[in-house]
Amino acid sequence: MPKSFDIIGAPFNQLGCYPTNENTIDGLRRLNESNWLGLSDWINVRNNRWKADIKDLGDVEPDSVVLQLTESNYREKALSCYADTLKETLLSSYHNQRIPITLGGDHSIAIGTVQAALEFFKKQQGKRVAVVWIDAHADCNDSLASNLHGKPLAMLMDKYPHYDWTVDADIILNPQDVYYVAVRDLMPNEDALIKQYSMVNFDMTSIENIGINGVLNQLIATIDNNYDCIYVSFDYDALDGSLFRACGTPNVGGLSAREALHLIYGLANHPKFVGIDFVEYLPELDEKGISKELMIKLIDAVWGFRN
Repeated sequence: MPKSFDIIGAPFNQLGCYPTNENTIDGLRRLNESNWLGLSDWINVRNNRWKADIKDLGDVEPDSVVLQLTESNYREKALSCYADTLKETLLSSYHNQRIPITLGGDHSIAIGTVQAALEFFKKQQGKRVAVVWIDAHADCNDSLASNLHGKPLAMLMDKYPHYDWTVDADIILNPQDVYYVAVRDLMPNEDALIKQYSMVNFDMTSIENIGINGVLNQLIATIDNNYDCIYVSFDYDALDGSLFRACGTPNVGGLSAREALHLIYGLANHPKFVGIDFVEYLPELDEKGISKELMIKLIDAVWGFRN
């Protein structure tokens, strides 16, 4: 049965080290002089010429309450409110038997996207969900230091003991169900948490030793044997920051374009794939549009078109 996809914009970009009100998804959508394609045009190509089923549902904008909470420095509360709204949008896609592709925004938006997958598949259906987290950073900072975009996994796993943050017991993400790829910039407390819970990290050394296809094969084997669903979260800074610098935290020595495309295509075209988010890309830092073209190719790989 052909897959159906919903594009969902999540332009909430207030909780990272480069906060901006720029709508990052519009930067991907539109065609401009420096690019040979825009996401909206490419959706039309795939739908009209290749008979794909892709809908752009527009954006889940942060409302006035979320913005006021953010401005008043009630950031955890602002994130909780925004994530709840985003989660409901994804749940609607799941109920309509469609696969959500969410475009951020900073990585804190994964609170809403991952919890939607856990609520629909784990809580409602009793299925086991693997989360593949592709990122330069572990995002499990359980301290008050630094920005919330570096804490979504700690928050999803209910390991963030601050400001009364709690997670419904039915949708807590088990650390053993997280599979890191390309993580290479750890805080000491994150390293300790990963070791404490024996979390899997296919770091850059692993990728050098066994290749990206070896990593993909190991992930697929684990998923085939132990899980019912795969959810993927892709942070732009997983890419090699010496080339791809259109984010607030470029990190040298990450994935090549080919490695990222091969990994995303392999995961997204597995029959257990249930959704993905792409986060942290900032069009205003992408002067030549090279990263925009790669982001659109990555999204195209999710739709099943190998580049």
